[in-house]
Amino acid sequence: MSGGLAPRGHFGIILLIGILLSIGLYFLPKTVISTDGESKGQSASTSSESEDTESHTVLSPEQEQTLTSIKTSENLTEVEMNQSLVDFFREQSIFDSAAYYSGILAETSNTEASWLETADLYYQAYSLTLSPIKREEFAEKARGVYQKVLEINPNQLQAKTNIAMTYTTSSSPMQAILMLRQVLDEDPKFIPAIMSMGALSMQSGQYDKAVSRFQQVLGLSPTNINAKLGLAYSLIETGEKDQAKEILIEVSKFDVGEVLQNEINNTLKSLN
Repeated sequence: MSGGLAPRGHFGIILLIGILLSIGLYFLPKTVISTDGESKGQSASTSSESEDTESHTVLSPEQEQTLTSIKTSENLTEVEMNQSLVDFFREQSIFDSAAYYSGILAETSNTEASWLETADLYYQAYSLTLSPIKREEFAEKARGVYQKVLEINPNQLQAKTNIAMTYTTSSSPMQAILMLRQVLDEDPKFIPAIMSMGALSMQSGQYDKAVSRFQQVLGLSPTNINAKLGLAYSLIETGEKDQAKEILIEVSKFDVGEVLQNEINNTLKSLN
């Protein structure tokens, strides 16, 4: 597996993060993957595990007090307490702990929605962690719980898409491409999978293919801001800077957040 792919010029990693927010991907994989098929670079159990909060978030005294009050409350049922803990840890962006308590609830209800919520929380933990060891741990947990979703609903394409994306940081990155292609074989218009293929094309420097993917998304969803951004930055890399500029000016009129707006403004300045 190869090392990280350095951002090119104005093309910052924060922009890719913004582009991919709509499909739940917050971490840009370091592995370089060719979407042509060339690599250039166990089921999770929740209730039986101990809570394992990542050390990247330190709770304030007030938050610690809130956490203690939830755990010691005599006014909450066990289900209500676990749901409150899910909500608390999600609010603090401690997604692994949120997933742990969500998993306890899912084992009780055993519904597609409950397992999907748990899997998505592990996926968010995977996406955000900077620790390679934790990243693989959370990827395995996410895959395991997504498999529970698929046992209930074999046609859950979002679960299949997110499973695929966890393999981009594994020792078998090409599995991501193969699985995304399988998703698109099932539904050629499934936008999260198309966006994922576009993002991987960008990461591997195949900007012409990325242009095609994002144009495909916009044909299905003309107002998709993330696809517009992906298209604009891919067009810059293919030399179509005037067209990219028009798209970025259009996107800059929307509320895309301060960080992303600053990146767009800096890019527009560089194109003048």
